[in-house]
Amino acid sequence: MRSCSAPLARPESGNENRTSQRSAALHLRIFLAIRQDCPYCQGVRRYTVALSALLLSCGVDVAQTAVLDTSVAAAPECSAPATLTAPTTEQFGVNDPLASSSLVLASYGAQAGPGVYLIARDSFRLYLNGVMIAESNAARTPIFVPLTLLPGDNEIAVVASAAQGTPAVLLQIDELLQSYFSDASWKVSTNPEGDWSLATYDDSSWSAATDFGAIGSLPGCDPMSVFPADSTAHWIGPSQPAPNAVLRTKISIRPSGFGASTRGGEGATPVLVTSVAELNAALTDKDTPAVVLVPEGLLDLRPTGTEVVQQSTCPTPCANDATKILYTVLVSGMTCPVALVDQPRDDRRIEVGSNKTIVGLGRGAALRGASFDLGSSNNVIMRNLAIFDVNPTMIEAGDAITLTAPTEVWVDHCTFKWISDGFIDAGAGTNAVTVSWSHYDGLNDYACTGHHPRASQFEDAVGTIHHSFWDHVDTHAPTVAHSTSRVHLFDNYTSDDGDYAVEASCGAQVLLEASTFENVVHPTSKTTCSDVPPALGLLRAPTGSNLYRDDVGTNRSDGADAPEPEDAVFTPPYAYSLDPPATAWVNVESRAGAGGPWAVPLSLD
Repeated sequence: MRSCSAPLARPESGNENRTSQRSAALHLRIFLAIRQDCPYCQGVRRYTVALSALLLSCGVDVAQTAVLDTSVAAAPECSAPATLTAPTTEQFGVNDPLASSSLVLASYGAQAGPGVYLIARDSFRLYLNGVMIAESNAARTPIFVPLTLLPGDNEIAVVASAAQGTPAVLLQIDELLQSYFSDASWKVSTNPEGDWSLATYDDSSWSAATDFGAIGSLPGCDPMSVFPADSTAHWIGPSQPAPNAVLRTKISIRPSGFGASTRGGEGATPVLVTSVAELNAALTDKDTPAVVLVPEGLLDLRPTGTEVVQQSTCPTPCANDATKILYTVLVSGMTCPVALVDQPRDDRRIEVGSNKTIVGLGRGAALRGASFDLGSSNNVIMRNLAIFDVNPTMIEAGDAITLTAPTEVWVDHCTFKWISDGFIDAGAGTNAVTVSWSHYDGLNDYACTGHHPRASQFEDAVGTIHHSFWDHVDTHAPTVAHSTSRVHLFDNYTSDDGDYAVEASCGAQVLLEASTFENVVHPTSKTTCSDVPPALGLLRAPTGSNLYRDDVGTNRSDGADAPEPEDAVFTPPYAYSLDPPATAWVNVESRAGAGGPWAVPLSLD
């Protein structure tokens, strides 16, 4: 602040000076008398008092500067008894019904799964993409709504009502990837026009919500239970008292990387399926957009009765444990030195057409025996699915997800366990794929080593794999082969791998960044194969980018120890940011896979 020695303008006469001082003093007394109980006015009041005192002491006319700032927000009053109220006009949705939505579950409570925590000073109505999914006139009483958000744009709107004073709400939205909190980034209007509850509504002309402070700032209003103790949500509302206000925010759930353009069946009316027949019917159409919802919990797709087929296999005792027999399906001209043995297959092949979104609700859908084949379909999203128990006693008897040659695929927050062949295998021509926040769980007592032997293979395929967790696998984490392959790996975590993790073979190009390895025999491997002409895989792991924790062995090149690979490979054609691997691996371990931090354990019982 300027001092009195600065060349300030002064009135020409003493009478004018005395008049200015009296005017300034009057304005100062008015300001000091207003909102003595407002904690949000204190900073402005202190500044104005100091400024006025200084200017008065300097003999400056402050009549035009020491004025009441009417833009100061009127903080919600929480000391008075709660008054129940509700909107009374169509403008604020008075006739909107409380809808039954498949996205709202009743299978878990607060802090046990994804959803919305919400409390209002008086009353509220909660909307998701044009549908009212919750309401309450229980003033100052927190609630939890178990809710699943879909890939795409999710518009959250809240009508806050107050019998008197300023309405205010406090929200936390927990999603698989992260939590979202009410703050000044939300939009607010006390006089909204049009259908403000829709995701397509333009609220660019609305004001920013007024931030009334974090939990603890409004004694008498703050939640005493239900809300997570570490919530950083802030009370928000309009800047001035109003009987009703609408607050909005948008949560976009979309892929990044090579598969960033994938939209699945976005825009289609979601359909809930509860049986094998319904799932098949919803997915097999080759072109019609569809959003398919699979209920939380187990959906057993294994064949039964006459559907069960016998598979001829070659039985081979495990070299490290003769009590275990490895049953291999013969492919590509393989022969067996002993008599073949039939084994019952427990998988069901599910063909997926183009323009499809498949989402498990809540803490994830557990699809037992499902083997998804995307063929050459385009534009497919698979999210929050646990795919497990696909012939785990056999080799070469089905993938969790087969990408024959699709384009635009996003696999997110999926778990793979007890799978016969690849968790995700991609063939020649596969393009624009992103796999994110997924868990490759290779722990398998049927396997010779107890670990899955081939988690994922990309051959002549282009894709991004980020924030994914390879756990208890031996090799193929992932393997990338052949000269047209371009695979970008970042912020992944590999733990307990008894052989190599990331492999580049036959001229494939792999960029490996910000990833963490722990208890891995060989974090990287480059190999030459018999392509014409033969070619060594190209792999770049920028110096200092990746983190090697405990019990990590050497990098390899054609079977020999080698330095960390620094080959010249492709530059990703998209923008991305890297999380520090020292913290990224912790988040990946916690949030990767179906259900994220609320994952429900899988069982073969």
